[in-house]
Amino acid sequence: MHVKQEQDNTTAKDSGYEGILKYAGIFGGVQGLVSLIALLKVSIVSRLLGPVGVGVLEVYNRSTELGKKATDLGISYSAVQAISEQRGECGDTDAVGYGIKVVRSWSLWLAVFGTLLFFCLAPLLSRWSFEGDAAYTNMFRMLSLTVGCSALMMGEVAVLKGVRMLRRVAWYQLLSAVVMLVIAVPCYYFWGFSGIIPSLLLTAVGLLAVACWHSFKVFPYRVALFSKAVIVDGLYIIRQGLNYTLAGLLNSGAYYLVSIYLFAHGNEGEVGCYSYGNLLISYLSMLAFAALDSEFFPRLSAVNKDKTRSNGLVNTQVELLMVLITPLIICFAVCLPLVPRLLLDVEFMPLVEMAQWGVMGLFFKAMMLPTAYLCLSKKDSRIFLLQEVVSYTFMVAIMIGGFMYYGLPGLGIGMLISGVFDWLSVWIISLICYDFHYSGRVWRLFAKQLPLIACTVIAVVTTTGWLYVLLGTLFVAMSFVFSIRFLYRNTDFIHRLLVKVRRNAR
Repeated sequence: MHVKQEQDNTTAKDSGYEGILKYAGIFGGVQGLVSLIALLKVSIVSRLLGPVGVGVLEVYNRSTELGKKATDLGISYSAVQAISEQRGECGDTDAVGYGIKVVRSWSLWLAVFGTLLFFCLAPLLSRWSFEGDAAYTNMFRMLSLTVGCSALMMGEVAVLKGVRMLRRVAWYQLLSAVVMLVIAVPCYYFWGFSGIIPSLLLTAVGLLAVACWHSFKVFPYRVALFSKAVIVDGLYIIRQGLNYTLAGLLNSGAYYLVSIYLFAHGNEGEVGCYSYGNLLISYLSMLAFAALDSEFFPRLSAVNKDKTRSNGLVNTQVELLMVLITPLIICFAVCLPLVPRLLLDVEFMPLVEMAQWGVMGLFFKAMMLPTAYLCLSKKDSRIFLLQEVVSYTFMVAIMIGGFMYYGLPGLGIGMLISGVFDWLSVWIISLICYDFHYSGRVWRLFAKQLPLIACTVIAVVTTTGWLYVLLGTLFVAMSFVFSIRFLYRNTDFIHRLLVKVRRNAR
């Protein structure tokens, strides 16, 4: 019986590789451009603000992110799932249109509520963020507008994801990066440190405008703020999303606590280095996992009642993520010392070792994320919340502990240990609750790729000069050979790529 199940999963995986690669290519390519634009922005902003300014910007960002997650009430997940199920089950355009009206109406109410709440909490946020100093209260009050804009924006993006207009989602991501660059650079160039608040405000408005421009073209804006039916139907989506909201708060709150701790027990420069090191890792993460929310989650939600198919989809996704992310991690770790010199400033050099250790955690994230989507697709929000509570409690403890004993490199080691713990905890919970097992192919890839990544990180942290270059080049080449070999054997991707190259060469 186990042999038959393994064969069924293998068949599902083989048939699913091409689709995953297609959307990974679309969103990965877009995210690559987004990351390049974001790196350009990071490079310019870091030179204009310096580590101290970047540290203050990090605190503002973490505070507003906390407000955005509190306001979202899980719509970014539950609304996508609700619209996706309506579209898949009945295909009735009227039903889908009504679902979109419900989402937009609730998004507008949440935007008003979130703006007012953040405005009222501004004095407390100022004291919590800046060691008891209330002088920043008015700054936080102005930032309350970013919370409202975010609630409206997330509603529109949820609509696009729910109806699976994935190309529009991709264009939205790309244009958003351009908007952030175009707004941020002039603000910091002309106003310097004083441009932080205007930049954040204008960026929030710009991102909302981009999201509306894409969604309004397809679904004209309609709301029914005082309709009893809309309010009641929206409550179902909110109830489904409440635990996701708490999970989002835990996420933002955890990083907020780490930033505040660094600000209080380190210095602004260390906060800036941590911020940009974490930011660089997040860009790589977005590049690798770009299609999960937009493509994998709706697809998994559509088969959430079929255990064999859903487990097979998760295994397929894990396999390809491991194959795709390993060369990215290794290239990142080897080339990272060039980033502060070329894109940032020599003052940011301390982030290198921290990020080299931290990026290794992305390998475990590649195994963890698709597995974690199982409970999301099955609407087990309590299980999801349990996973997040365990994960972020451990993350805060291990990262603060790492910083206490080893400084910035300790933060990176904490990120790595936290990544391993996240994967193990999600796997154990999924095994118990959904009888989920990783396939033999996943474990074989794990045994090949993890030692290669570990050897690379140890080599780049402990060597310098020509030995660094030699070992780095060797490990990069090996990682690409392993990944290309897998894709050649299991998909037509390499073959189609070679055909296109030959045609263009003629």
